[in-house]
Amino acid sequence: MALGRCQRCGSIIEPWMSKQWFVKTGPLAEKVIAKVDDMRFVPENWRAEFLRWMNNIHDWCISRQLWWGHQIPAWYCEYGHVTVARERPTDCAECHSGRLTQDPDVLDTWFSSALWPFSTFGWPEDTPALRTFYPNSVMETGFDILFFWVARMAMLGLHFMGEVPFRTVFLHAMVRDEKGEKMSKTRGNVVDPLDLTARYGADALRFTLASMAGQGRDIKLSTERIAAIARSPTRSGTPPDSC
Repeated sequence: MALGRCQRCGSIIEPWMSKQWFVKTGPLAEKVIAKVDDMRFVPENWRAEFLRWMNNIHDWCISRQLWWGHQIPAWYCEYGHVTVARERPTDCAECHSGRLTQDPDVLDTWFSSALWPFSTFGWPEDTPALRTFYPNSVMETGFDILFFWVARMAMLGLHFMGEVPFRTVFLHAMVRDEKGEKMSKTRGNVVDPLDLTARYGADALRFTLASMAGQGRDIKLSTERIAAIARSPTRSGTPPDSC
């Protein structure tokens, strides 16, 4: 029997039923499906994957039991009543008790990230920056967070702003280690670009990534290949036509 263990302390993870906060995503996804043609996906095949997620979406648990993040804007009085508000309330909305305790959970990271296209420009105020830069032109990210981030930005963007947050979604290849494994601090296989730049130069790193980007979905990043580019006689001169 496979037992889940905490990646930090190694303790066995026990199932524990608890109350959580959820977002009803069905109505949000319907708006995105209706407006999906307002967004262009590059490569185009990711459009079908995007719609598959939207058509089979489940409600979204947005509460996390962490010490950092945006705290859930819900307060409880001593009688168990819940008050949800944008600003800290002075008393309970139901019994008017003044003894309130805020929910200790924080919002899911992806919920906070989903607000990024408009919250960074002064929303909910109608600022010049918001009018200028929403919607954005191009959203560029990895395909592995198409649902975790892109879809959720689209859902909340349409809900709060009435318009998709970007016109083009460009999904780049995944940069993995030389064995094709996804880089992870837990595995210890993360390749630090600052270290590579210090050793081989920024040009060698850029050229390696650019030359491998069109070969498939993923990039297997090898330090040996970067080192070979750095030793190339064309590095400091005019690049060949094939570049």
